[in-house]
Amino acid sequence: MKNIKKIPLIFSILSILTFFTPANAEIKVVASIKPIHSLASYLMDGIAKPDLIVDGYASPHGFAMKPSHAKMLQNADLIFWVGEDLESFLEKPLSSIAKKAEKIELMETKGLQVLKFRERNIFDEHDHDDHGHDDHGKKEDDHDDHGHDDHGKKEDDHDHDDHGKKEDDHDHDDHGKKEDDHDHDDHGKKEDDHDHDHDDHGKKEDDHDDHGHDDHDGHAHGEFDPHIWLDPINAKAMLNEMAEHLIENDPKNEAKYKSNLAKALQEIDKLTIDVMTDLSNSVSSIVFHDAYQYFEERFNVKVLGAFTVNTDVMPGAEQLAEIREIIEHDKVACVFSEPQFNPDIINAVAKDMKIKTGVLDPLGATLDPGKDLYFNLIRNMSASFKGC
Repeated sequence: MKNIKKIPLIFSILSILTFFTPANAEIKVVASIKPIHSLASYLMDGIAKPDLIVDGYASPHGFAMKPSHAKMLQNADLIFWVGEDLESFLEKPLSSIAKKAEKIELMETKGLQVLKFRERNIFDEHDHDDHGHDDHGKKEDDHDDHGHDDHGKKEDDHDHDDHGKKEDDHDHDDHGKKEDDHDHDDHGKKEDDHDHDHDDHGKKEDDHDDHGHDDHDGHAHGEFDPHIWLDPINAKAMLNEMAEHLIENDPKNEAKYKSNLAKALQEIDKLTIDVMTDLSNSVSSIVFHDAYQYFEERFNVKVLGAFTVNTDVMPGAEQLAEIREIIEHDKVACVFSEPQFNPDIINAVAKDMKIKTGVLDPLGATLDPGKDLYFNLIRNMSASFKGC
C-alpha cells in the first residue's frame, strides 16, 4: 500500500518538471542600448521583458561591462546589438560568454538604409544637397551628370564618393564595398598592401588626416554610421528583423509577436508623419558630435557641423574656430549638447556668440527604458530642433 501511494506523488513531480522544461521556459532576450531595447520591448509586450546592457546615462563608447551584464549574455537565448562600430565593448563577450545565444547584428538588417561616416566635423552643403543616394535611402537628386551606381557612388574612374574616398571602376557589393581581387572584410576595409591605412571609422590616415577621424573616436573600424535607429524607417526594418528572430526562437508566441509588430509599424508611420510636419521649417544648428545624419536625412534637418568627431576628445582651437566661423557666416540659431557629455564648451561658445543652446539625446539617456522610449526619443529630438 505504501508503494501505491507513492505513484501519484511521482506523477505530480514529473508534471511539474515537464512544465518547467526549456520548451516552456520564458525566452531570454538581451538588447545592447536603450533604443534597441525599446523596439524589443514593444515586440515582446505581454510575453516577456528583455534585459538591457547600456542603461542610464551611460554611453556605448568605451562602456565597461559588469558581472551582471556578463550573466545576462551567458543566459541569453537572443541578443540584439547594432554592431562593432557602436558597441565595440561587446565583440569579445559575444564570442566568449554568449555561447548559446543567437546574436543579431542589426547593422546587417535587410532593407536597412545606411549612410557612410562623414570625414570632418564641418559638413559641406553637398553632403545634403548635391549627391545622389543609393538603395539604402540616400537622396537622389537631379544631378544626373554626376552618375551614380546603385549605391550612390560615382561611376567614372576619377570621381569620389560622399566621403572623399576614391572610387574606381571595380564592382561593389550591396554596401558599397569593393569586390575586386583585393578582398575586404565585412566593413569595406581593404586588406591588401595597396590601400591607405584607416582609422577606427575606416577613414584615411594619410597626409590628410586633419580631415579624418583618429583612433579614439569611440567607434570600431567600419565605414558606415551606426546610429541607424535615428531614422524611423530603419526602425521599421529592424522591427521586422527582430520579430523574425523572436518567432524563430519562441514560436509558441508567434501570434503575439506579429500583433505587436503590426501595432509598432503603424505607430512609427504616424510618428514619421508627425515629425515631418513639425520640422518642415527647421533652422540651421550645430551638434555636439556627428551622430544625427540619419535624422537629418529623413526629416531634412539643417545641421552644419559638430563640435567634435571624437566623443572622447574635446574639440581643439582649430575646430572651435571653424565652428565659430560657421555660426557667424550661416547665422546658426542653436548649438546642441548631449546628456552624456560635459556641455561647458558648448555653453561658452553659445554665450559668446549669443545663440540658443539645446539638448539632443540620441540614446534616450534621460528616458525610462521600455516600449515607449523609442517614440519619446524621436519626438523629443524633434521638439529640440523645433525649439530653435
